[in-house]
Amino acid sequence: MELASEDFPDRDDLVERAALGKQIEAFWTSRVGEYLRIRAQEYYNAGIEELKIVDPTDYRAVMNAQLKVWKGEQFETWLSQAVQDGLVALQLLDEEDNEQRN
Repeated sequence: MELASEDFPDRDDLVERAALGKQIEAFWTSRVGEYLRIRAQEYYNAGIEELKIVDPTDYRAVMNAQLKVWKGEQFETWLSQAVQDGLVALQLLDEEDNEQRN
């Protein structure tokens, strides 16, 4: 199935997404990135522990614990998605370059 060219992001957008992915990948392995990743995991774990002991009829306490779990998960998810998006953009750029050479 062929897609029209307007279905694909333009080259500038792909380059921008690829660059952002690389920057986030570098951040991810930096000391700050490592610190924040550990903190997000601790936040997630604290939420899980709270869910184990919270009174199930205390909906506010349950919601607060669920929010901690969600926040801990989302930090890594957002960064991972951006890195993955950058890798896809790089692949599309490579394919575009290969097509232009042939």
